[in-house]
Amino acid sequence: MAARYVTELVGAFERHAGRPALGSGPVVLEFQDVLDASWRLAGVLGDAGIGRGSGLACVAGTNRPEVLLVRIAAHLRGARLTQVLAGPALYGLDFILRDCRPDLVVHDVPVPDTGARRLDLDEAVREAGGRAAGGPVSVGARDDDVARVTYTGGTTGRPKGVASTFGAMAARNSVRPTAWAKTDYLSVTSLAQRSGGRCLEQFRAGGRVEIVEPFGTREFAAACLRLGPVSTYLTTSMVYRLLDDPVTAHGLPGLEVISYGDSPVHPQRLREAVTRWGGRWRQGYGTNEAGVICRLTPADHDAGVGGRPELLASVGRPVDGVEAEIRDERGRAVAAGHTGEVWTRSEAVMSGYWGRPALTAEVLRDGWLRTGDLGHVDAEGYLYLDDRAADVVMVDGDNVYCLPVEAALARHPAVAQAVVVGRHSDLTGEEVCAFLAPTTGTTPSPGAADEACDLVERELARAHRPTAVFWLREIPLTPRGKPDKRRLRARAATAPS
Repeated sequence: MAARYVTELVGAFERHAGRPALGSGPVVLEFQDVLDASWRLAGVLGDAGIGRGSGLACVAGTNRPEVLLVRIAAHLRGARLTQVLAGPALYGLDFILRDCRPDLVVHDVPVPDTGARRLDLDEAVREAGGRAAGGPVSVGARDDDVARVTYTGGTTGRPKGVASTFGAMAARNSVRPTAWAKTDYLSVTSLAQRSGGRCLEQFRAGGRVEIVEPFGTREFAAACLRLGPVSTYLTTSMVYRLLDDPVTAHGLPGLEVISYGDSPVHPQRLREAVTRWGGRWRQGYGTNEAGVICRLTPADHDAGVGGRPELLASVGRPVDGVEAEIRDERGRAVAAGHTGEVWTRSEAVMSGYWGRPALTAEVLRDGWLRTGDLGHVDAEGYLYLDDRAADVVMVDGDNVYCLPVEAALARHPAVAQAVVVGRHSDLTGEEVCAFLAPTTGTTPSPGAADEACDLVERELARAHRPTAVFWLREIPLTPRGKPDKRRLRARAATAPS
């Protein structure tokens, strides 16, 4: 039987045939246009040897609509898809294109020659456009087939390919955000990652997608005003940029539903955004390996800016169909309030790391996934993340969690963003290093760093106080918009003590 994830998507395109579906600049395609173009492109891929179980890689330089068409066409063929958005922050492309073992690489930017056949994306689109409409062929995908191999950011080592089946993709789409369906969706993050899936969710609901590329605060505000009411998904760094731009800091007319994530948000800055912009806010905590695990709902955000400010530091409670537990080093559940590793179980969990059975065995245990995130739950089941297991700094044998330190540093008025990493210390084993981005339009005073570190010591403990502080105009980001801790660790390691 054909994969439900794909057949339901085709059905949605057919039901909403006459409505606008996909916009980018002045060009707007209707649902039938998108479906026809996807079938034609699927035919081009078929002629190139791509069928059920084939490996297909797509490397694009920008978030262009054709990236979505390739994704849909690959699903129709039942291919195993890896998508990459090339950019200045990307590294490891040669490794990815070898590791995912593609039969064909479709690209619009230069790609390394790894021995796989290559097809220019623009040529493929032109060939598809010249084909007769014809009728659709049968969907090749099956639920147990691998739909996507998505590579993690690789911030602590080489990227890992996360293999997810069409069945897992369907499970991730089972909890549909009804508030989004009544709005146009502005896509401003990578179509190769979360936003690509979110666009397909929007299509299923009969809603329009508008691609804003590249992201700019003024361009985003203009799109909100022109198309409102709109919904969007923002990375934490995008929220900060919008808050720091005087044009968008105090309001974004037309923006009604905001989802955000990808990296921890400082509660005070989140409070500023919720109170200034209004709208319905939701945070989704999840991983490539598991999809969404927990959600902080609009009602939780309203309570957070009301009488329960602690909720703004939470990532919410498990979504329907997902189990989450906090466990110790031996895999035993711990009591509320105690820190341990987040384990999760659901039908949305990956089938494993592509080509890495030993690593898969380390993180998948009896149907449960070890996320590598450290956190604790309160008495009501709200999850609070304390750190990534790989990001804990060991100072004199004690665990120093980076997130609370970053939150304390960011409470200083001169600090717009704080990122904390560890580096070797002959004295304490490791020491805490902080990278601070100043508030827009300001020059930090000579004593600002010490004052911010004083906040850490007062709120946490002396061992948490950074022993090295570096000011940066901007925090470097990974291709997914997260602080690039790999680069910051390397910089800290070579900086003078």
